[in-house]
Amino acid sequence: MAKKAMSASNNTDLSIPIVERSGAVLMEIARRVPAFAQGLHLQSTGQLDQARSVFLQLAERPELTAPALHQLGVIAAFQGDNGRAAGLFEHAMKLEPAEPLYYCSLGTVFERMGDLPRAVATMVNLAVMLQTQGKHDDAIPLYRRILQLSPLNYSAWVNMGTGMAWTNRSREAVVPLMIGVILFGRFLPEARELGERLLADIGDRLPELTAALAVLPDGLPEGRLERLEEVLQTLDKALRTAGFIDATAASLTVALKLAPGNALARWNHALSCLARGDYAQGWADYEWRWVWDQFPEPRRMLGAPQWRGEELTGKRIYVWGEQGFGDILQFTPLAQILADRYGPDDVVLEVSAPLVRMLSAVLDRPGLRVISRPDHPHRFGVEESFDYHIPLLSLPHFLSLRVPDLPLLPGWLQLPAEEIARGDTLLPPAQPGKRRIGVVWAGRPQHSEDARRSLPLALLGSVMDAIPDAQWISLQVGDRAGDALAFRGRLHDMSGQLQDFLDTAAVIANLDHVVAVDTGVAHLAGSMGKPVSLLLAHSVDWRWEIGTTGSPWYPNHRIHRQSALGDWASVINSLRAEHAALTVQAVSSGPYS
Repeated sequence: MAKKAMSASNNTDLSIPIVERSGAVLMEIARRVPAFAQGLHLQSTGQLDQARSVFLQLAERPELTAPALHQLGVIAAFQGDNGRAAGLFEHAMKLEPAEPLYYCSLGTVFERMGDLPRAVATMVNLAVMLQTQGKHDDAIPLYRRILQLSPLNYSAWVNMGTGMAWTNRSREAVVPLMIGVILFGRFLPEARELGERLLADIGDRLPELTAALAVLPDGLPEGRLERLEEVLQTLDKALRTAGFIDATAASLTVALKLAPGNALARWNHALSCLARGDYAQGWADYEWRWVWDQFPEPRRMLGAPQWRGEELTGKRIYVWGEQGFGDILQFTPLAQILADRYGPDDVVLEVSAPLVRMLSAVLDRPGLRVISRPDHPHRFGVEESFDYHIPLLSLPHFLSLRVPDLPLLPGWLQLPAEEIARGDTLLPPAQPGKRRIGVVWAGRPQHSEDARRSLPLALLGSVMDAIPDAQWISLQVGDRAGDALAFRGRLHDMSGQLQDFLDTAAVIANLDHVVAVDTGVAHLAGSMGKPVSLLLAHSVDWRWEIGTTGSPWYPNHRIHRQSALGDWASVINSLRAEHAALTVQAVSSGPYS
């Protein structure tokens, strides 16, 4: 076999960013160590024997051993001794296993030796190492290179898809993840059936997948086969985020057959079922949230058994709110339904502190109290004993909530007259003939999906310009409230007056309409029966269902959803059209009073 030469200074066969940057490692060493710079110069001018002598001496210095061995390997490869070069590169890798340059050089020399399996394995190891460090943008081009050499490499396909999913390239991620499933299906019937079903469901909407499959060779998958259930969970995430909600349940069903005790798969299956309106299975699987070790709420150990539907006459039950403000507001009516249906002597509802004043004012009835969440998660918020406790979002399961039961207690959130009057005093004076419209454009930064669900306030500027009959009121609080300064004179900032949800509710009670992203304020206004324009990201939250413009939870909601991931422009255009229509209606029916 003919011996191929290697670049005297570095391996440049792979034109990918991580390789190009790795050359800078040598230049930095040369800047600090004159002898290393001399060795590189001798090497680049073809004086290889002299260069070898320099690097042999430098290899005696522990801090320079690995890069010196690498350069000795480059010299050996240049002279056609690829076997010796591979050994030197491997030695350098053992000394500095986190340096990508050594992997790239070793992979290239294996490729030149015609040993493609070892070349591919080396590059896969490098790509996986980069990915575990969160460097997905460096790993993805490597996987593409691997697939040029080994187009049936299962690890490269699924790991590339995982990297794309982690870097918010969900639609792109579906393609390699699907190919991974199809490859696995070449020897596992369940995977083959799933691949065929998913292709039938989404193939016509994903031509890039059809194109990739057209050139995929026959044969069994190559490389290490990762656990398919983990790949299916990532595929579910990519499908959900890319908007293929109808296809998600199929992949998770197979994942649960392969690993029935997988809590994350159960949790994701719950969300998929709920999004499709399958509440019976969805609420049952939703209980797996407490088994998933990454669930953000702690599983509380309270001094009473959890209620699972037992008789409550003469009993006391502690219902504790969980997750975000919106979740608590959405499901608070179930605490009232529990009290009405089962007749316990006492229901205590524990909620986050900013909700306490408002819910105490609204839920003013015997046998139902609202208290604040304690500092310690494993204690009741009051020094009393209870017969049972239950997380608020477990009530849908044990009360057998179904879609026909919605909406829950429409208009249940009605403030006392004095609070409504107080809210009017917080607002600027009403302008004759103009609707008062509240705006919220960002949620809590701590929310896992906040980067997707929040939008730049600047995008709403065109809506404010296009709706001349509106008085725009900012209901935004927190870090993003300051964004309103850019619209001084057109958008009235209320953040200084809104100390908790009672203040916000009092203001909303005096508004004609609310425009909001998916936050607690959207649930608050919906619970009050106010018209809400809800601005949603492309990846749908289960509660807003699939492809709908309305909500069974809040009849006065009008949903404006991204037509593609990150496409807020389509949302703004839809919102502008909705409010332009409302302007026409207002003009035809006379001015607002």
